[in-house]
Amino acid sequence: MKTESRVKGYKKGSEDWKAEFNMLLDDGVTCSECMHSNRCKTIFGGNDSNTSCQFHPTRFQENQAINH
Repeated sequence: MKTESRVKGYKKGSEDWKAEFNMLLDDGVTCSECMHSNRCKTIFGGNDSNTSCQFHPTRFQENQAINH
């Protein structure tokens, strides 16, 4: 679940707001939990503490090796 208040700087309901909201990871989830984390850090210079996906549309997929 995502909290709408995490989208800053955009008018709710606008196309930009929707795009930003869609890029958010669920509350409490970070990039470190994604199976694509290493690739994203290499391509975009992201870090494991990010809470929104750098890929558009989001490519977040839970890394099963970490959580199981």
